[in-house]
Amino acid sequence: MKDKIKYIFLMNSALIIVLSAVCVYISSLIKSQYKGSISEINIYKNVYVTNISADRLTANMYGNIRSFKAGKLNEDVTGCLCDIVINDGRVVEVNTKTDVVSGKVLSVSDDTVDIEGYGTVKLDEDFIMYEKDSSIIKNASSIIVGYALQDFIVADGEVCGAIKNKPLLADNIRVIIKTNGFKDIFFTETTFSADSVIQVEYGEESLQILPGESFTVNTDSELFQSGRVKLVSKGSEIRFNSITRGVGTPAYGGSIELVKCDEGIVVINEVNIEDYLKKVVPSEMPSGFNIEALKCQAVCARSYAYTELSNNYYSAYGAHIDDSIQFQVYNNSARSDSTDRAVEETSGQVLSYNGETIKTYYYSTSCGSTTDVTLWGNTNEKYPYFVAECVGGIDKGLALTVESEFTQFIKSYNEADYDYGCSLYRWKMEETVDEISDSFRRQTGKNIGKISDIDVVERVNGGAAVRVKVTGDKGEVILESESAIRGAFGNSNVEMETMTGTAKYANLPSTFCIFEKVMDGKKLTGFRITGGGYGHGIGMSQNAANKMAESMTYAQILEFFYRGTTLTLISSQDNDV
Repeated sequence: MKDKIKYIFLMNSALIIVLSAVCVYISSLIKSQYKGSISEINIYKNVYVTNISADRLTANMYGNIRSFKAGKLNEDVTGCLCDIVINDGRVVEVNTKTDVVSGKVLSVSDDTVDIEGYGTVKLDEDFIMYEKDSSIIKNASSIIVGYALQDFIVADGEVCGAIKNKPLLADNIRVIIKTNGFKDIFFTETTFSADSVIQVEYGEESLQILPGESFTVNTDSELFQSGRVKLVSKGSEIRFNSITRGVGTPAYGGSIELVKCDEGIVVINEVNIEDYLKKVVPSEMPSGFNIEALKCQAVCARSYAYTELSNNYYSAYGAHIDDSIQFQVYNNSARSDSTDRAVEETSGQVLSYNGETIKTYYYSTSCGSTTDVTLWGNTNEKYPYFVAECVGGIDKGLALTVESEFTQFIKSYNEADYDYGCSLYRWKMEETVDEISDSFRRQTGKNIGKISDIDVVERVNGGAAVRVKVTGDKGEVILESESAIRGAFGNSNVEMETMTGTAKYANLPSTFCIFEKVMDGKKLTGFRITGGGYGHGIGMSQNAANKMAESMTYAQILEFFYRGTTLTLISSQDNDV
C-alpha cells in the first residue's frame, strides 16, 4: 500500500512539472509574438505646464523640465497645474485643476495652510510648490506667512500644490509678543487700550472700542469662534496692558492679531519693518552711542529681520519672530531721536554677500578677538564673511585654539583693543568646590558629585571653548556647545569681578574663558574662571563699533566685522549703496 501511494505521488509531481514547463513555454511565445505592441501609459499628477507650442507640451515635472508630443488640446493650459496622461511619450489627456485660491497666508503647518478670506485648508501629502519661470520646486516649509506670493490649487478639498508668481517685496514683519520676562508666548487673558478708536475684527463682523476704554479677551471668548481676532487702531498705537517692559506698558503700531491655541492666546504684532527697527535699535544698543555705531546696528537689525522672514520658526502661529533676545529685542527700550535717525539714514540698507542678504549676528563686547561659525558647528566655507580676528589691538600671533596660548591671551590686557575699558572686556569669578558643584547641578540637572576637574577639550578659532569635560566624584559630563558651557557655569549667587566693579550672572558672559584649580597646599578648594567678552563673539561687537565710530564710518565698521559683504538696498540687491 505504501509503495502504491509513493508511486501516485511521484506521478502527480512529474505531471505538475511538465504542465508548468508547458505554461512557461506558451507564455514566452505569446510575449514574443506581441513584444513591442503593449503601450506604456504613465499618469503624472500635479505638474506645472510651462509652455504649449506647435504639437508639444512642456512642463515642470517635480523639478525637471520635460517636453512631450501633444495633439491639439481643447484649451491653453499654460501656467496651470495639471494631471497629464502620457502614452508612448505622447500626451493623450490633460486634466486641469481650476480651483485656485489666493490670499495672504496667516499660518502654515506641516499639514494645513490658513489663507485670509478662505480659512484653514488641509495640505495634500504630496503638496508641491512651483516657481513661475523657474525649475525650482519647494515644499510647504517654504511658504512665507504674512504675504500673498502664490496661488494655491485646491482639489478634492485639499491644497495639492501652489504656483509662486510674485517675488517677496517685504514691507511688514509679524512679531510674537511674549509674556513678562519674555518667558512664554501664551496668554490666558489679554487687555488692550488706545488713545483712539480700536477696530476689532472677527470673521465678517467687527466692533469698536472707544478711546481710553480697555478691551479684554480671554481663552473663553466667543470672538474666537470665527478664527483670529484682529485689532487695528485708527490714529494711535495700541497699548498692551497685560505686560510690562523696560518702557513700562508697551504700545505697538500696525495691527494686533490674537490667535487661540490649545495652550492659550498668541499675540502677534504685524508692523512695518522700518517702524519695527525703530523699536529694535534702542532695545539692542544704547541710544547714547555714536551715530555711526547706531547706523551699524540699524543695518544689522534690518539684515537680520529680512533673513528671518522665511525661517518658518513661528509659521504655525502665523509669525516670523518673537520680541525676545532669541531673535532681536523689540520695544523694550524707548525710541529716541538718535536711533530713529540711524534707521532713517540707512533706510532699506542691508548687508549682502554674492547678492543675498546675510544674517548679521552681533553681540555686546569682545575680549579682543572674534570667532567664526565653527563655534556653532557650521563651516567657514558656508559663511566666509564671519572671521576670527583681533579686534583693534596688535595681533600677537598666538594660536588661540591652544590652551596654553589662549591662557596667555586671556590673562593679558591690551589697551589698543576697541573693547578695552568696557565692563566685561575681562572678568573673573572664584567659587568653592561646594559652590561650583551645587551650581552645576542646579544649572544642568546633572549630579556628578563634588567637581574635581574642569578641562577644556576643544576651542575654536578665536579661542572660544566648545567642549568641556567636567569630572566629579560620581561621574563625568562633557558639555558640547557654547550655550551649554555658559549655562552650566554661571552662578547668580557668586560675585564676578569686572573691569568696572562686581556683578552676578546666571550664565557665563562668554566661553572665551579658562578654568583653573584653586589649591590650599595639596587640597582642592575651588575653581577660578577667568574670561573676557560678553556674547557669542560672532560678527559685530557693539561696544567695539562704538569705539571705532570715533574715526570710522558705519560702512567701514561693517566691512571690518562682515568681510567681503556689500551695503545694498533691499529693493534692488544689484545696486550698491
